[in-house]
Amino acid sequence: MRRFLVFLMATLPLSAQSNAVTDRFVPAAFASQQMGGILGARMRVNLEGRLLHVDEKGILDCFRQRPGHQDWAGEHAGKFLDAAANTWLYTHDERLKTLMDRVAKELISTQLPDGYLGTYLDSKRWTSWDVWVHKYDLLGLLAYYQATGDAAALEASRKIGDLLVRTFGTGPGQRDIIASGTHVGMAATSVLEPMVLLYRQTGDRRYLLFCEYLIQAWEQPNGPKILSSLLSGHSVYQTANAKAYEMLSNLVGLLEMYRVTGKAEYLRAPQMAWNDIVAHRLYVDGTTSAAEHFHDDAELPADEMSNVGEGCVTVTFLQLTLQLFRLTGEVKYAEQLENTAYNAVLAAQDPVKGNICYFTPLNGKKGPTPGINCCVSSEPRGISMIPGLAWGTLADGVSVQFYVPGKVVLGDITLETATTYPLEGSVKLTLRPAAAKRFPLALRVPQWTKRYTAVVAGRSYDGVPGEWLKIDREWKPGDTVEIDMDMTARLLPGGPSNPHQVAIMRGPQLLALDSTVNPKLIDLPAAGPRVAELQLADAREKLPLRWTGTQAYSLDGVAGGKLKELLLVPFADAVNYRVWLLRP
Repeated sequence: MRRFLVFLMATLPLSAQSNAVTDRFVPAAFASQQMGGILGARMRVNLEGRLLHVDEKGILDCFRQRPGHQDWAGEHAGKFLDAAANTWLYTHDERLKTLMDRVAKELISTQLPDGYLGTYLDSKRWTSWDVWVHKYDLLGLLAYYQATGDAAALEASRKIGDLLVRTFGTGPGQRDIIASGTHVGMAATSVLEPMVLLYRQTGDRRYLLFCEYLIQAWEQPNGPKILSSLLSGHSVYQTANAKAYEMLSNLVGLLEMYRVTGKAEYLRAPQMAWNDIVAHRLYVDGTTSAAEHFHDDAELPADEMSNVGEGCVTVTFLQLTLQLFRLTGEVKYAEQLENTAYNAVLAAQDPVKGNICYFTPLNGKKGPTPGINCCVSSEPRGISMIPGLAWGTLADGVSVQFYVPGKVVLGDITLETATTYPLEGSVKLTLRPAAAKRFPLALRVPQWTKRYTAVVAGRSYDGVPGEWLKIDREWKPGDTVEIDMDMTARLLPGGPSNPHQVAIMRGPQLLALDSTVNPKLIDLPAAGPRVAELQLADAREKLPLRWTGTQAYSLDGVAGGKLKELLLVPFADAVNYRVWLLRP
């Protein structure tokens, strides 16, 4: 393993352009870690059930035989390469590497001499979702290049970048980028993110100038006004046409632009958008949107008919939150990463087959599928991001955001974690620096816990919920940190969209009342906790034999006006269920 890591670090490409802003949090390298528990299991399912069984022909035929059967059919190859690159870096799975190499090579072979790598006929170029497809070509090929160092992938990316620079702009004969895509131009201008990445990789200032053009184009009379709208205090619901996926994609790109330029407004606008979403448009499972759009304040419908929590939106909100955490190191972003990952991201995945839900209601039945659609391609990207969320370096020390069993190497420091979290709140960290060394260890104290203590060498440290607990000392090889936190259960009010109802969370997990686990419960909407003071008991032994999850909690409840034991399972495992229950 050590030999592989040394080889990998020696062969991966380096960026040609340095950033103007230094990230405060740097995720651990994917190749340097191993993760177990729930998150590790779900990542294995993502590999074995989804990525290794991708419809290779289905995602490539739209390039081989133009036009594609769907306007945005070309996005799937790039999304696959992005998820596959992350997953291969983490797993080193040779089956995935062989498949990823084949998809990348075949995709590149379909590129036309002028750099075009879309799925449209010449007469329809640069209409509808054509730029969008090139965005995902770039994201996938650049991720593949970063993972493997394949020069052909970078060359193909440069050809795309050169074509976009020639085609769009304000010069004679150039096209208007806003008029070349859907949703007030937000689909087309979301190419901002990979164009910044291409600039960083090559140092070619034409790409940076093109990115500035994209941001300026937002403010055209026909543009979405993303920057000016958010900076003037408008909500995401009041910005452009409130299309969540495309707007979030642009904000992720804007943060990449902040990283390379240092322009304060490029950070401030995404922060304002994030704050607005969390305050007014965030579901309890850590996602946003209904019917693919942001809605008015506290308008959060929960049922299947409302098309809740589009998978593409979930993943892009996760990306936005991670970008903000990396740039600022603020614990509130790490808190939200855990909420979204454990709930919205995992809930959209079939835990056995790896199939994916397009929408994931809070009340209703999930419908995961193995086919090809935007969310089936997006969600594996979100799951593949998990190794970048858990731990890394924060400022001048080591940080732990997720309490997951496993091991990570951070420079000359190895960190080992033993825990059954989130089943229990006991965590043992063992630090193994190469030699005795002083550095701060930053531990995320969850906002939801009512008790958090860490013991090092007989000294006890109390954590404040929602803050970092920083332990700055000289660490010797084999030093341990014994953490004990209360896996606090709490009721969350339903708000205007779910009046007289509550949701139940335990630790980081949202719980649900599933009909399969409660076969004698006829009317789920008529059930809820008996009292507001929650007392949850471990009920794993009461799970049905064929149930795929491993967690269950019993609760004294009321159903149809009668006292009844209710069995709750994590929302991530539920199939036919309700999250919103009757308020006691």
